[in-house]
Amino acid sequence: MSLATTPDPEKRGGWNALLLGGVLVLLLAALAITTHDRIQRARELMVQSLTHHGTLMVQTLEGATRATMRQGSWRTMMLQVLVDEMVEHPHVLAIAILGPQGNLVASAHNESLEPPGQEMTNDPLAGLPADLRRQIKERQILNTFLPGELVVGRRFEPFHRLLRMGHSRPPWSRHMDARQAPELLAGGPAADPAESGPAPPGPPVRPGDPPDASCHPETPPPPPGPREGGMMSRDMGTGLMQGRLRLGQAYVLVRLSTKAFEEDRQKDLRQALLLAGLIFAAALLAGLGLVAATRRRDRELTRLRKEVAEAAHLAAVGRLAGSVAHEVRNPLSALRGLVQFLAKGREPGSKEAEYASVAVSEVDRLERVVSGLLEYTRPRQPRRFPLDLGESLRGTLDLMADDPRAQGVTMDLEVPEGLPPVQADPDQLRQVLVNLVVNALEALDGRGRLLIQAQAKKERVEVKVSDNGPGLPPGDPQQVFDPFFSTRERGSGLGLAIARRIAQAHGGDLQAANAAQGGAVFTLTLPLNGAKA
Repeated sequence: MSLATTPDPEKRGGWNALLLGGVLVLLLAALAITTHDRIQRARELMVQSLTHHGTLMVQTLEGATRATMRQGSWRTMMLQVLVDEMVEHPHVLAIAILGPQGNLVASAHNESLEPPGQEMTNDPLAGLPADLRRQIKERQILNTFLPGELVVGRRFEPFHRLLRMGHSRPPWSRHMDARQAPELLAGGPAADPAESGPAPPGPPVRPGDPPDASCHPETPPPPPGPREGGMMSRDMGTGLMQGRLRLGQAYVLVRLSTKAFEEDRQKDLRQALLLAGLIFAAALLAGLGLVAATRRRDRELTRLRKEVAEAAHLAAVGRLAGSVAHEVRNPLSALRGLVQFLAKGREPGSKEAEYASVAVSEVDRLERVVSGLLEYTRPRQPRRFPLDLGESLRGTLDLMADDPRAQGVTMDLEVPEGLPPVQADPDQLRQVLVNLVVNALEALDGRGRLLIQAQAKKERVEVKVSDNGPGLPPGDPQQVFDPFFSTRERGSGLGLAIARRIAQAHGGDLQAANAAQGGAVFTLTLPLNGAKA
């Protein structure tokens, strides 16, 4: 009977490990890519959100400036009040308004967001790189991301909406007094048009419009300077229109903290690392489980292949034993009777009597071989009874004590008190024990020590038969249980094979090994309740 070939377990285990490693790498790569994309998207959203936040704050300052100017109650200190209020908003580190000459008009910083061990100074440009300072000096639009903050810079142009082409100026915007906003108008009234050059682009003066000096010609212009109650003079319209370029050179700088977003990013990284650790741990557990399952399956396949091979071998031996029993036993019986008949009447000690005795013993040996073959191929099911194992061991040693092979051999027995009984067939168990003792005595060859030990372990009992002889032959120790394997010239090689089959029929097992100090050790395992040990 042929068995299908199976892949090498080591190669199969290597492929399984490689496959598992590939899956793990793919999972970790996918996690890394998704985490990187999520962090990048969060960064982009952070920049967009903070930029919009900063721009909205600039527009709010411009709108508040226009509203107070429209009511005629605008003062520079109002910018400082607005800045002090707006800096308390979350994420805002500092706000500063710079005049056309770089003078500081208003500024404030959020002390609650100061980095540990670092104090914010009154300088709004503190800690900024040189190239960023240059861009601020040139009044460029800024959306610059720095470590821990986002810098947003915009020109301060509250009248930008009023200076678009096609729009006429409202009357109140023509009466802006430079003395009301000296910081924003470069410290004083606008320059003379002749000295300042051509006026910048602006809404054209349509025919019929009143002159810039006054929006009400019929009303005489008041003297220069602020009116009582904070109202502005009406003769500075020209100053506003000529000074609007200077007003456009004012600048708002907003520094926004990215601490909350950085904390979210760190949280995402920690979650990604935790997930990666969980994936790695799960993959490791899965790999260990796969390795354990593969080894268990390989052991099971090995056992099944061995059982199939043994069954095929038994079938062949059984057929052979049946033929031998039928074809050989009858002639052997006739031959034995004929030899005994011829030996009758011969004097004891004569050659004829000696030859007849040898012939009868050889016939008996052949009979035992045939009987062993039949017993091996057609084992009898055990009849289980509660059995005192210690008593069986002592009975076996007593039986073998008078055997010539036991002469010169020390036989010892170690059985603990309270050894539980086993469910076993007394005759078959005695056969196993006798086989083990005979095998050890033949290995010792009249000198040495034979030791039998019994002990209970959980739900089974172990019996060890050890000797200090030459030990088992080289190779796999379990080969001694193969049928017809024998190290003796006249051995049949069936004794240990039959003993193992009996042990397995009882739900136990019989194993062989070489002892560390020399000699052989046979271990018989039997269940206490008759189940599989």
